[in-house]
Amino acid sequence: MTGSGRGERPAEPQTPMADFPREAQLPLPDAPRATPAETRESVRLLLLELAKKHRIVPAPRLEWSGRMRRLLGKAYLDRNLIRLSLWLDDEQARETLRHELAHIGAGRVRQPHGDKWKRWAERLGANPRATSHRAPELAPPPSADRRAAGLQCPGCGLRIVRLRAQRNLYCRACGAKRGKIFLAMRGPLSEVREWAQGE
Repeated sequence: MTGSGRGERPAEPQTPMADFPREAQLPLPDAPRATPAETRESVRLLLLELAKKHRIVPAPRLEWSGRMRRLLGKAYLDRNLIRLSLWLDDEQARETLRHELAHIGAGRVRQPHGDKWKRWAERLGANPRATSHRAPELAPPPSADRRAAGLQCPGCGLRIVRLRAQRNLYCRACGAKRGKIFLAMRGPLSEVREWAQGE
């Protein structure tokens, strides 16, 4: 018997997935869909092609993260690494790779999405904007009982639902002084969503 001895069942021998028929390896209908292997390989080849074409030497390493459910990707300059969300569709994966490669190409700069980065983004074929308006397309939705924060603008009454509440946010329409967002409530995601839709 393995484990902590707290009533756990003995570990069953694990059979490698390669021993199962192809149908058994496909995700279940309710399971979240990850970026297909073909897309991951084509993105890896795109990275190598772009790095060679634009003389980014050595080419950054590429990793895929299943933990990045809201973030599309991240460039780590000190490690020469690009990490992409495992939940991107083909279009998002290619665009995010170009975006993050522009960070590697621009190097250490005072403004991460400044003029130097924008020139690199355009050169690599990326949309030269700092953020995307879409979360990873294939990411599983957060569970309804997950804790969330309800934020509100005192100026216009705008209500926002966030899984992580940041400080020093303000409403663009009201401005930094009149529209400083405050934490109005915390609770299960389903309750915070109901609150945000109005009383």
